Amino acid sequence: MRTKGITRWLRAFLVCWACCILVAGFAQGDSLAAAYGNTITADELMGSLRVLASDSMEGRDTGKRGQKIAAAYLRAAFESMGIPPVPEPYGARVKEGYFQEFDLIETRSGGISLERGRSKLGLGDGLVYFNELLGPGRSRVGPVHYAGHCRDAAAESDKKAKSVLVDGSAIEPREIRACLEQLRGLSPELLFVYVENLDPWLGFIHAEDTRMRLANDDLRQRERSGAQVILLDERGLTMLLGRRRAKSFRNAAAGAIWDSRAFLVVRPNEQRIVSENVLAFIEGTDLKDELVVLTAHYDHVGMVDGVVYNGADDDGSGTVALIEIAEAFALARSAGHGPRRSVLIMPVSGEEKGLLGSRYYSDNPVWPLDRTVANLNIDMIGRRDSAHATADPYVYIIGSDRLSKELHQLNESVNERFVGLRLDYAFNGEDDPNRFYYRSDHYNFARKGIPCIFYFSGVHEDYHQPGDDVERIEPGLLEQRARLVFHTAWELANRPDRVALDE
Repeated sequence: MRTKGITRWLRAFLVCWACCILVAGFAQGDSLAAAYGNTITADELMGSLRVLASDSMEGRDTGKRGQKIAAAYLRAAFESMGIPPVPEPYGARVKEGYFQEFDLIETRSGGISLERGRSKLGLGDGLVYFNELLGPGRSRVGPVHYAGHCRDAAAESDKKAKSVLVDGSAIEPREIRACLEQLRGLSPELLFVYVENLDPWLGFIHAEDTRMRLANDDLRQRERSGAQVILLDERGLTMLLGRRRAKSFRNAAAGAIWDSRAFLVVRPNEQRIVSENVLAFIEGTDLKDELVVLTAHYDHVGMVDGVVYNGADDDGSGTVALIEIAEAFALARSAGHGPRRSVLIMPVSGEEKGLLGSRYYSDNPVWPLDRTVANLNIDMIGRRDSAHATADPYVYIIGSDRLSKELHQLNESVNERFVGLRLDYAFNGEDDPNRFYYRSDHYNFARKGIPCIFYFSGVHEDYHQPGDDVERIEPGLLEQRARLVFHTAWELANRPDRVALDE
């Protein structure tokens, strides 16, 4: 599948030979870990990434042709390593032993409109919406509670309010997440944000004109992850409040309440599609009934107006790290070096649509969750962010101490022994306004009580843009970060006891 200078079996022999000469200065276990970790190289990572993030993958949009091509590529890579299908009886839940399929409902643009009398505004025509948490139907917007400007919105506003309006003037598209986090304590059903011009937002949220949900979701029962966010320009604001109030609303004090004659109408244009997680299962030895799960999402946002959004960093970088980590474990197993616990390498799909693939797995696991030791999740590890432009090699660590302090300490220990990255915990706090802990696939394991770590290198100017290409990846950093994940996984898979949950 991938061209290599030597065969897999020759490499296994060389690794065994290297293990013998690396014993000096290391314990036996550390010498093995170092030898197999060193098989993860920048050259091989970049070779896989040039395929996965090429135009031929069409941006790997969930459920679309490019994502299917990527899934086939991943399966072929795992098969070439000699990794067999998921064993029975668990393999019965996996198509062809490698694919966990899940059904999705795709809702196309135009599904939400704001209506008043005979007037109607839809996507790009007076309003823009980010996510769709509402079921189909027509409902009165009801009293609108004004919370002030988005940057300093009044947290003391009525927390039972169904509809909240904030002034988002002078807010840039890239500021919207932090801005909306100011309001998360209010938890309205509908959050209206006034912006002066919708055009920049249409470009920024190019992938938001379709939404997806798991087909078995009950929209009336599903757990809400936030408000239905609707951006309004002057036309939408007039529809919501009436002409007189729309002209003067910014002079009002936070806490004002206005009646509204507008209705929110949801008319979904839906179709059912199928996506899949790809499973590479490496069976353990004496502790094989326990499982370590590694994840990264291999989907991205597809194409826009014929332009391919290749997603080399998001999350091609994490996906190719999984390929190399899988190969390192496969080499170890073929040479009789474990792992003791079973290891599931699982590139997941649907992350860009709301962590859907990992949510499906966590609700429909192929391995019992009570025997799942930990999840290590990789999402964007190929570049630097602006905070580390001239810094030493680093990686952000998120969530490592939320459920298991022992997991946190284990990760720090293996980094010190093998890799030497600067571990940055800037986004790990529960008060992080970016809420990264809740925004990648590890969260679906954490919500089930499984200890997890999210490895991340930060957001950059090419996030969800056409410039997220292979040429901007830093191969050396990608190698170091992938090796850290491998060494943490190796330790989790081979230590005598599983990491303990905090009391």
